[in-house]
Amino acid sequence: MPGCRSLLVLLAPVTLALSACLHVDAHIGPRPVAPPERKAEPAPPAKADPAPPAAVEPARAQFAVLPKVPGEVVRTKPEAPATTSTNTAQKPPEKGPAVPPNILKAGSGEPAAFPPLTQQLVPPEPPLMSAVRAHCEGRPEQAIEIIRRMEPNQQEFVLGVLPILARGASADLANDPATAAALTDQLRAAASRLEPLAALKIEKVAFCTNEPAGFGRFVQRPTANHYRPNERVHFYLELRNLGHQLTPDGFLTHVHGAAEIRDAKGNVVAQLATDDHRRAPVVKFEKRFVTRSPLQDFYVWYAFSAPPAPGVYTIHVQLSDASGRRTVSTPADRACEFNVAGP
Repeated sequence: MPGCRSLLVLLAPVTLALSACLHVDAHIGPRPVAPPERKAEPAPPAKADPAPPAAVEPARAQFAVLPKVPGEVVRTKPEAPATTSTNTAQKPPEKGPAVPPNILKAGSGEPAAFPPLTQQLVPPEPPLMSAVRAHCEGRPEQAIEIIRRMEPNQQEFVLGVLPILARGASADLANDPATAAALTDQLRAAASRLEPLAALKIEKVAFCTNEPAGFGRFVQRPTANHYRPNERVHFYLELRNLGHQLTPDGFLTHVHGAAEIRDAKGNVVAQLATDDHRRAPVVKFEKRFVTRSPLQDFYVWYAFSAPPAPGVYTIHVQLSDASGRRTVSTPADRACEFNVAGP
């Protein structure tokens, strides 16, 4: 080494005389540290057509790039995305020639006609309203012609009621008793024409102490008074809408009846018939009344003997008119029950 030092001493004066110029060709930096060895890992599954690796620029042309592994460089700062300069003024779209607004021109011909209006279909007026209107407007002949188009039963009823409606709507009924009486008679006449067509109706039933003296004239037997075996029982019924028949002797009111008695279990109990005094499950009877005037109120009285055995019983009565087309039965309630006590 002493020889090397003497050589440097000799070259020093020569070096000082030369111009100071240094040129470094290679990049001098810290030596990259090799990463620690990794254990062999199982190879990942092969992927189809892997994308080729991106080309890496030479280290000499990149700035501020540190090596990560030998032969590979990593940027310390990500590249900024490419942006478009916003300062560039956009050219406004070209405008075409201005279009003038629509100009209404006066027509030379006659104006067009308005479209025809749709005619609304008005439903026809019911015959009853037409008849009432004609009668109220003082055209009774036209009202009668309209009523003739109805059914025969409707014609008779409308002809009887229409004058009552017209007169009652214009009369002072509170201060005109004569008009009220006339309207009452007309309403009764109209109701009498409907009675033969109306359904029969039993309005009241009751047990009496004896035979009734007339319509609504009876003494009702208390419910607590039980009958004795074979005691006489009087049963009272009020009937509506029965009507009458005109005969040479007067007005005939005719009704047919059938009665049966059932015990608490619903079994039919035989009773004595009114004509031959034999026991029968159902006893039939008939009521006929001939009067000089039509009966406005009608009742039926039926008498029978109480069953011999004690218990609770119910009487069922069915009534029908002379033709047999209209029938009605007593209601199935406690009003038709009676009790028979022991001897």
